[in-house]
Amino acid sequence: MDLNRIYLWSIFGIFAFFFLFGYFYRISIWLKGSSTIKEENNSNISSFKKFFFYVSRFFRNIFSRKFIRIFKTLFSDGIIHKNLFKDSILKWLIHIFMFLGTFLFAFFTLLHLIAIASAGGTQVSEAAWFIRVFGTLENRFTAAALDLPKFAILFGAFLAVIRYIMLKNSYKSVEEKDKSAGIILSILSILGFLYEGAYFNLMDTSANTAAFAPGGFIMSLIFSFINIDWGIAAAILFYIYVGAVLLFVMIIPYSKYSHMVFGPIVAVNNKLNSKNEAGV
Repeated sequence: MDLNRIYLWSIFGIFAFFFLFGYFYRISIWLKGSSTIKEENNSNISSFKKFFFYVSRFFRNIFSRKFIRIFKTLFSDGIIHKNLFKDSILKWLIHIFMFLGTFLFAFFTLLHLIAIASAGGTQVSEAAWFIRVFGTLENRFTAAALDLPKFAILFGAFLAVIRYIMLKNSYKSVEEKDKSAGIILSILSILGFLYEGAYFNLMDTSANTAAFAPGGFIMSLIFSFINIDWGIAAAILFYIYVGAVLLFVMIIPYSKYSHMVFGPIVAVNNKLNSKNEAGV
């Protein structure tokens, strides 16, 4: 295994460990306050026991007639936030662009990392289909999948700025969390564009293919006036971009941005609890 693959798999392993640890740590904190389990002395029930109770309940509900209701709740309350739409269309648009853009951006970045780490020194044309698709920006699907979510994030951040300006001063302090998330995600998006531009310059990618990643294509046109070793530049920008994205996702469970991961789960749980209390 070459040194580059060791670096990439090490980065992925560290990310996966700390993200999953934080995820289950946050769940354990959440379960400490839960009183759903019907026991005479619920305070003495360990988080470990509560966790397996909720896991078993989850699978019982998934493989039951409640599946459709769970899916509808997850989609309407956890993803598209229909109640937020009723409250404020502008805030709902910000959520849609930022949440879905961030999810797709992180998801395809992770696939891109895994594909490159799996390829090693293998030629892309001779590799497995997964590497041929996600391991190169010269695949038009991957180019678009990595690029377009960043435009969604930037547009959502732009709408957030407009809304922030429109808010009265007494409400602005409440928006600080969303404002900082918008700034961080916008920086990550720009880093992604820089990497794409350097990659297209390195590979001398045709305009017909690079155009599927319009942000990276524009950066490649700007970079074409700069005479440097784009092999080194692309490698450096790749590590900075991937490292920054994974670092942000990794700290989500530990930070004030944890609602980005746990919001849909909490929405489904609250709906199930309300139905159970109503005897539905």
